[in-house]
Amino acid sequence: MGPGDFLRNHFRMYRLWILERDLDATAAEEPEPAPANVEIRFLDRHARRDWICQHAGREADWPQFRAALLHDHDLVVAWQDGQPIGWAWIGYVRVFLPPLGREICLPAGTAYLYEAFVRPSARGRGIGRALVGARCQRAASLGYARLLTHVLDGNVPSLRALRTHGFSTSGRTHFLRAPLVRVWTRSPLPAPSAVQS
Repeated sequence: MGPGDFLRNHFRMYRLWILERDLDATAAEEPEPAPANVEIRFLDRHARRDWICQHAGREADWPQFRAALLHDHDLVVAWQDGQPIGWAWIGYVRVFLPPLGREICLPAGTAYLYEAFVRPSARGRGIGRALVGARCQRAASLGYARLLTHVLDGNVPSLRALRTHGFSTSGRTHFLRAPLVRVWTRSPLPAPSAVQS
């Protein structure tokens, strides 16, 4: 292993877009319809726990799942022929940010969209947009006034799906992860008061 391999394996730079959306009366509209033969459904508390037990493959995922269970985050899943083809989470009160390596407290009235995934074989059919729309509607129905999310630089499909639902870019942040060192170039959320231990 040469010096270049060591650097690639131990030092990671993340470039993230920060996006936000204020929820208003338009958020209560019907979400974008799911593609044909796809059902979009939120899981109840027990089904979320089962999901986590089935899908938590890495030890590094557990802090995020722990926060999701403790703070009743919602999980929405896209199903086709009884199989999950996409899923996404929406967090409330506190969320775990993997690059930061710790939980953050969200500002009052704010929900956080995270961990969206669509299987490669199902991409390009509007499933990501349907998952964003379902989470926007859920947050509005629960009385949240604002939504936040981060998107990795270069993830054009996610940016497009979020912008379709009224999200706008409020900034960028860079994050360096190295052994025992984690450094943000700016606060991970647009409101500096949002980051609390």
